[in-house]
Amino acid sequence: MKNWDDLRIFRAMAKARSIRAAAADLRTTHATVSRRIRALEEDLGSALFERRNEGHVLTAFGQSMMDLTEGVSVGVEAIDRLAFGQDGSLAGPVRLSVLEDLYHQVLSGPLDSFMRAHPMIELSIETTPNLRDVSRREADVIVRITSNPPEQAVGRKVADSPLALYSSPHYLNQRPAIDRWIALDYPPTIPPLLNARPVFLAGSLTVVADVLRRGQGIGLLPCFMGQGDPNLVRLPEVDLIPDKEIWTLTHVDILQNPRVRLLMDHLYRAFSDQRHRIEGRFE
Repeated sequence: MKNWDDLRIFRAMAKARSIRAAAADLRTTHATVSRRIRALEEDLGSALFERRNEGHVLTAFGQSMMDLTEGVSVGVEAIDRLAFGQDGSLAGPVRLSVLEDLYHQVLSGPLDSFMRAHPMIELSIETTPNLRDVSRREADVIVRITSNPPEQAVGRKVADSPLALYSSPHYLNQRPAIDRWIALDYPPTIPPLLNARPVFLAGSLTVVADVLRRGQGIGLLPCFMGQGDPNLVRLPEVDLIPDKEIWTLTHVDILQNPRVRLLMDHLYRAFSDQRHRIEGRFE
């Protein structure tokens, strides 16, 4: 293979079974993935994929190549982590993957102060909901709400993320006998906990919080979304509901990179400063 990066593109395509999905995973373009796969097939003199109803499926040769590249891929990824971990410069890139809602509700201010304090660091933020793989350096640092942080990652739990019942002052001033239940498309929040009828369901926390602020009903939100919002009121009818945890993580091989270390420490402080609010506790 003329270019080790072709291996990464080939493996992403094999796992995704879609040029578009592989491009999204690799943060590149559809055209780039298509062009590089065609060029690789020409160099090898054999087709790697065939198009079927279920997507791009490996040929027999492609599957054999996939099996053989497993160890090579792991080695290349380890070399990449080792090189990045040995980079002692305070100037340069560092990539953070964080849920968009956590960015807006918790980290926008702290990350602004991080950039002002370290102007030579090139901070790249990705707000995908997918858990990025720190072993493959899809991100250098990840912040996620999870109950099961990946085994290969190191870091710490920075807060619990319980659920609480919220509504708007406007709704409460005209509260009906049977409440209107606003739900996130997430199992713990869907069944009404009060005498309420379901009227709204969405897959976005931002959308659910907006509907609640507009006085459309009552529903559960993570406390980091609702606590301290002047347009939402936390209701005492339901106690805090334990849910998942918030973790800040990286890979052990790159933990000593000074840019990663600075960002991790800054995130730890940011969550510590806001932990009472995130966990729905009152001072």
